[in-house]
Amino acid sequence: MDKILTIVIPAYNVEKYIEKCLDSFIAETVIDDIEVLVVNDGSKDSTAQKAKEYEKKYPNTFRVIDKENGGHGSTINRGISEAKGKYFKVVDGDDWVNTPEFPSFIETLKKVDSDIVASNYYCIEDKTEKILDKRYSALNESHYGRAWKFIEAVREPIVKIHSLTVKTSILQENNVRVDEHCFYEDAEYILYPIPYCTNIYYDNHFVYMYRLGRNGQSVDIKSMQKRRGEHERVLNSLFAFSQRNNNIDTYKKRYIDSGIALSAQNQFQIYLSMGNKKGIKQEMIDFDKKMKNNYPGVYNAVTKKSIWALRKSNYKIFGLGSLVYRILK
Repeated sequence: MDKILTIVIPAYNVEKYIEKCLDSFIAETVIDDIEVLVVNDGSKDSTAQKAKEYEKKYPNTFRVIDKENGGHGSTINRGISEAKGKYFKVVDGDDWVNTPEFPSFIETLKKVDSDIVASNYYCIEDKTEKILDKRYSALNESHYGRAWKFIEAVREPIVKIHSLTVKTSILQENNVRVDEHCFYEDAEYILYPIPYCTNIYYDNHFVYMYRLGRNGQSVDIKSMQKRRGEHERVLNSLFAFSQRNNNIDTYKKRYIDSGIALSAQNQFQIYLSMGNKKGIKQEMIDFDKKMKNNYPGVYNAVTKKSIWALRKSNYKIFGLGSLVYRILK
């Protein structure tokens, strides 16, 4: 039976969470419509063993792929190579899907033929699993239930990895791959398909359950400081990607540069959080000037008022900004 959706589960040492993740896909009405690829990234705990129990019980749906550790990006790349579904989605092994709404989401995928389907998601507190926030794929309610070209999509939020479902053929036929052995490559994954896409369908289901608050999570500021080099590596890949696509459709280019600007804003966040360390201010200034001179589309797509205030002050208020940031955080 043809599968409408491939879900790739990047899994590294998530024995505490993997069963909740995999259980969330077991909905009788749609389980035969999906394939779930658990890409075990060299886990040293019982993640793989637990996942293989699902493979035994539901062999037509679940499959465990064992590989050497290569980082989150390597699991996405492997998933792209192995996927057989019409659409492709990534759900991390410590997250899960909203089972009550998941069947309706699958029915939507059966009806549409858009290159990207963007759905809503919940942010969940790690320990209590209570909903912290609702994230909407579209701010304009009239955009839901329809496919829009990038002239309209550029006005909506960048489709994050938790919202993103993309045609598998776009990934496979255009050899879309992301950086390996590093964090933050999700910024590449959500943007690299864009040159090959024509539209985005905005779906009003809350599909993804995004766990927040885990120690060592990549979005934690201490982790970002520790992995600053990895963040810069991904940013450099994104800058090069922007330059390679200077001549694509104007609205796609704006969308791409706006997406890269989100990562650039995170880089400023890292600088502000490390403001008392020697050389950080000059490093930030050099980064911003490089962006202005070489990637003006990204530079101008930055939306944070605090960054523009830094720029307008010629970076003189960096010390104050860093102090305020550390107090508020």
